[in-house]
Order: sequence, then structure tokens, then C-alpha cells
Amino acid sequence: MLMMALGLGFTACDNDFDFPNPPGQSNPQEPVFESASLTLASAVSGTVNLVEANDADTFVPLAEITAVDSLPGYDLKFVGQMSASDNFANPFEFPVTLSEKILTADPDDLDAGFRGVLNTLDPAAKDVNIRFKAYAVKAANNEQVRLGGSDVFYCPMKASIKPFNPGFTAEETYYLVGTCTGGSLDAASAVRMTNSGISPYDDPVFSCVVDITGDQAAAGYEWAVVPASTLAAGSGLVLAPSDAELAGDANGYLKEYESTGVWGVVSESNNHLFTVNVRPDEDGLYSYKIELAIPNLWTPGPSNNWTPGASQMLYTDNYKYYQGFVHIDGEFKFTSAPDWNHTNFGFLEPGKLTTDGSAGNMNVAPDGTPLTNGLYWCSADIVALTYTTAAINSLAIIGDATEGGWDAETAMTPSEDFLTWTLTTTLKEGTFKFRANNAWDIDFGGTLDNITFKGDNIPAPKTGAVTIVLDLSTIPYTATVK
Repeated sequence: MLMMALGLGFTACDNDFDFPNPPGQSNPQEPVFESASLTLASAVSGTVNLVEANDADTFVPLAEITAVDSLPGYDLKFVGQMSASDNFANPFEFPVTLSEKILTADPDDLDAGFRGVLNTLDPAAKDVNIRFKAYAVKAANNEQVRLGGSDVFYCPMKASIKPFNPGFTAEETYYLVGTCTGGSLDAASAVRMTNSGISPYDDPVFSCVVDITGDQAAAGYEWAVVPASTLAAGSGLVLAPSDAELAGDANGYLKEYESTGVWGVVSESNNHLFTVNVRPDEDGLYSYKIELAIPNLWTPGPSNNWTPGASQMLYTDNYKYYQGFVHIDGEFKFTSAPDWNHTNFGFLEPGKLTTDGSAGNMNVAPDGTPLTNGLYWCSADIVALTYTTAAINSLAIIGDATEGGWDAETAMTPSEDFLTWTLTTTLKEGTFKFRANNAWDIDFGGTLDNITFKGDNIPAPKTGAVTIVLDLSTIPYTATVK
């Protein structure tokens, strides 16, 4: 019997797969698997709540063995894989326990996989993709062989999982109250703070700009931060300075109060950017920063003879993240004004900025690639102190108003300084856009007198033979069609 070939058919989700012969054996009388058969079915119904499973001290059932041939002398073993995509790119592997034909997993392992593949702290339920690898394991010496080979997986499925709570609560919207609300919780006059638009658990930095008048500054502009739920209820959580003696500091920490009464104070007029991180630190405190709101960044470098006022500007709609076209000739810096007398942002390391005035110049992209003479699409986050640079190798028009339609772009020709791009072509009825590098990562639309990043399609203002000129030297970017 030891020399008999065991005819066992293993099937992944009702499809047959061959079970390959294992490597040569030291004991020629050990059994050899030629083929086998296994079927799994999902045991997940509804949303898997990891908090409830953990509180009940139970494992989570994921799949059930619905058919399997006997494996004399062998046990079945499974390993789970989780991924954000159904092609299982970069999967997270987790251990699986088999008990009475049910495949289960520890809530801790599932939470780690959920956080890893989705890269989120948000406690909301989300879908992930799960599948299993199966092994035949010899009970005597723990030898194991992958069933079906390295390309075979069992019971791929989509499961909704609600992860553990991250240990803090973040709301979708926060507001500034104080002088702007007459010291009350008046929702109508509170100043709304915004983040990047993604989950506040993953981007907990909220900001707003307030124009503080001379009279308000003289009296001391008072402020505190509240979540939307506090405004809606007329009472509740208030974030205010943790120490009254530090209320006037431009940087510090807020702590939780049950009502208003403790305020931060600003004693300088002008537009101010308030930034608060609503994810508490290990001491339960929330960091904040107050600074003058910068309307633009300038980009001095060799291309403009290191003259900030002659350089290209980056624009912003949140006073945190700035972006725009820049003619770079090897290196550059960011300045907060068209001069050197204000905040100057220099190079800390690839992709990182510093406000140290003596810091070096940016001369490499975030990936370390040297910057050369050419046009770049640049961005800067002056809160996170990061920057990006994307070389613009081409600019073109594309759309149903163009010769190539939406399938083929029509290239433009740059000026010597890369700030003016020209094209003589034929337009017809329809719309078009500008885009860079023959791809949709960097494209522009809107109106001819205000060309914006990711703007709407531009209706062709004329038809027939035209010359199109795109001007990137100043903001807003503009185009002419003649």
C-alpha cells in the first residue's frame, strides 16, 4: 500500500488543478500524490466586525471545506492572503486555523492585514479581497507540499471588514470659534476648517485662513477649535490651549475641554493660517500652528538669475499645498514673497524642505534624480515641508476638437525658456484640453483666460486653421486661439 499512487483530486473553487509530484524522497516507500480534490466555500456573511469578535474572544470564520478526499497520513493546512485589489497585488499573508472544516483567523491578524493593504486608520468598514493557499502536511515530520502548485489559490472572495478602532475619534469637519462667533458656539459665524478631503483618520490636519483686523488684534483675537458635532448640539468637545500662559504662542498644544472659556489669542493683524492636527499624541494633546497665510510661493534659481520677483509662482487654494509650473535650470528654492526677506524654503533631503535660511538649494527630484534645464510641474507642502518635481517633456492638446480626437494628442513647441508653448493646427467643433508627457497625470482645462490643473474641457472658440499659444509665465495660466 505504501507504493500505491493515491488518486486524490483537489479543486480550487470548483476548478480542477493538478497536484505536482514532490521532490525526490529519501525514503522511496513514502506515498506520492499524483492529484487530489478540494472545494472551499465562503463562510463570510455580511460585514465582519473585528471589534465584536475580539470582545467575544473568538476567531473569525472565513471559509468552509465543502468537499475533500481523504489524505491518509497527511493533514490540511491553509494560509490566507488579503489584498486591496482582486488581482492580489502586494498581498498580506496571515495564518489560518482549521477546525471542523472551518477556516478561521485571529481578529488581530485580520486587522493588521486590513490596515496594511488599505493603508488606513479609518475605522469604517471597507471591502478587501481574500484567498487561500492550501498545503498537505505530513503529521509525522511536518513536511508540507503546496496543493496544486504555486499558482493555485482557493476560494477568492470579497469581504467587508470593520477594523479595530484606532484609539481616537476624528470627525469630518472642524470649526474655529471665538472672536468670530462672539465667544459662543454660533454655527452661522464659525469658520470652517478643511483637510485634503480624504478620511480625517488618515489626514488629521485641518486648516483655515482668518483675516484678523487691527481692532481684533489689539483686543486679542480669541480662538478655539470644535468638531461639527459640538456646533450641532450647542455643547460638547472643545479644543483649546493646554496652558493659559501659552495661549498667545504661535505653536503649541490643545487639550479637550467640555465647554468654551479657554481661548488661544492672536495679537497681530493680517491673514493668518490656523492648522490643527486632530489626531492626539500619546498624552492626549493636539498640536497646532498659527502663521501668516502665504498667497503664493516664488521659485528663484539660475533660470531667473536668483531673482524671486522674476521667477514663476506656485498657487494654492488652502495655504498649505502649492503647485505650478517652474522653469528650473539645475537648482532652485521656494520663497514666501517676491524677495529674500521673508520665509525661504531650502533643501533638507530629497523630497524634504526646511525653513533654515542657510539651507542648500533643491537640485534633485524626490527620488534623487538631478534637476536639469527644463520645465517642471512642482508642488510644495509648507506644513509637512515636502516638495515634488515632475519634468515636463512635452505639452500637447487633445480632444474631439483636435485633429487626433481623444486618441492622439497634437504636440506643441516650447519657447527657449519653456514658458510659452505654440501650435499651428486645425480645430473643429468640440472641446480640448492641454496635457503633459502624453499622459493624464498632468492635464489642464478650464477657460482660455484661466487654465487650471485638472480643469474642465475647453470649448473650441474657433474652427479651421488656428495658432494656439499657451502662456505659463504668470498665474493664472492663459491661452490664445487665433
